[in-house]
Amino acid sequence: MPAAGAHRLTVKAGDARVAMAASSVAEVIRSPRITRVPNGPAGLLGVTHLRGVVLPVVSLRGLLGGADVSAGAQRVVVLRHDPPIGLAVDSVEALRAVEGDAAEPADGRLLLDQEDGARWLDLDAALREHFGAFRAQARATPVRSEARPVAAVEELAFLAFTLAGQDYALPLGAVAEVVALPAAFTALPRMEDVLLGVFPLRGDVLPALSLRVLLGLPGRALTGAERVVVARIGRHRLALVVDRVDVILRASRDRVAPAPSLFNRGAGEARIDAVLRLADGRGLVALLSPERVLADDRVARLLDETDQDKDETMDSLSPTASRERFLVIRLGGESYGLPITAVDEVVRLPEALTRLPKAPSYVRGVMSLRGRVIPVIDQRRRFAVEGESAGGRVVIVTLGPLQAGFAVDAASEILEVEAADLLPAPDLSEGSGRLFDRAARVARGGEVILLIDPAALLDRAEADLLRDLTANPLIT
Repeated sequence: MPAAGAHRLTVKAGDARVAMAASSVAEVIRSPRITRVPNGPAGLLGVTHLRGVVLPVVSLRGLLGGADVSAGAQRVVVLRHDPPIGLAVDSVEALRAVEGDAAEPADGRLLLDQEDGARWLDLDAALREHFGAFRAQARATPVRSEARPVAAVEELAFLAFTLAGQDYALPLGAVAEVVALPAAFTALPRMEDVLLGVFPLRGDVLPALSLRVLLGLPGRALTGAERVVVARIGRHRLALVVDRVDVILRASRDRVAPAPSLFNRGAGEARIDAVLRLADGRGLVALLSPERVLADDRVARLLDETDQDKDETMDSLSPTASRERFLVIRLGGESYGLPITAVDEVVRLPEALTRLPKAPSYVRGVMSLRGRVIPVIDQRRRFAVEGESAGGRVVIVTLGPLQAGFAVDAASEILEVEAADLLPAPDLSEGSGRLFDRAARVARGGEVILLIDPAALLDRAEADLLRDLTANPLIT
């Protein structure tokens, strides 16, 4: 029972006014950017980041039985819970001092406050009722520095992109991350055409190079839709501006051959190390040599000048640096991450898939990939995303004997995350298995990206397929 001098906080959600003990409130913040949790309990708006903690945000409207749980939420009341929970409300109405037994009703979960007309809400009981799936995570839970081990892949891996309508690729191991084009670059004295300028990225200052100019391709003004491939080359990190990032490719060594001499004529001489022959006669991809890009006289000179003109060095990550890379996939307006080590490749969604009779609605069909038949699972349906995708990629994931393709709207970004920015994710998912095991704190706007546990993703897909196909077999 609160002592004399306690306070009661009154908040509003829709037409309801609700009172709670102020001692249960840590703080009140403006409604932040909230990341939706697919298949979460009704009333869970999502998660956000708050000073080193991934904060689940629940709707007070939802706790009170309202339907439109996200409407009107302007403030989040952070509750002293273990772990903390955010309560989304329309507004904070009042903070009133009360004494003795008036601070908290002795019994009954919803009682009328005679003075201000607010209803008392037993928050702990309401949360237990609506979020029974919630299990508090121990604060000592370590954040894994590595993704789950996956099946070894013998093929070579590349990040493919487009320049002037032509296909190129870099070894995936040389790619630190892929980010959107900055709004502006800072110009430096004595800049050459190949250097677009410098820009800050996670505590470093990177030189941005036009790969079009470097390869002697026709130049054009930047449109803002370009992507920046941050490549690790030797002790340097370079930002290479490309027209569009396409897919992650994997191929056996026998599909890689030395580049014909015509690939290295003119200004692009010696940048292209080899060519990759795509399967099914789909053409060639020119493979760039990171070391030869760095060896270019213009690049070497620019790096020396840039090192003199900026305050920070461009030393690359040391081999022991505790960072992880994630492929960022997009579904509707939300982004999620998959450990890059768990991704076999990313391919375009085929124009036609082979349909399976009586298969569940979330199975779009099967596709053939280098002689293997792979089921393609529609992640929009699995994550309950409204609307239809305008484009599409298929992310191929393998763990042990299991391999599946997950259809997503886009997968054109690779994010490199410091260990300090990897946080345990609260377990608010319904059903068995925990799909999101961690979250990544992203520099832009305090955004949080939920990170998918690839083992849980495949386990859940396999279990659901077995259940649905057993209940509704393909062969009758």
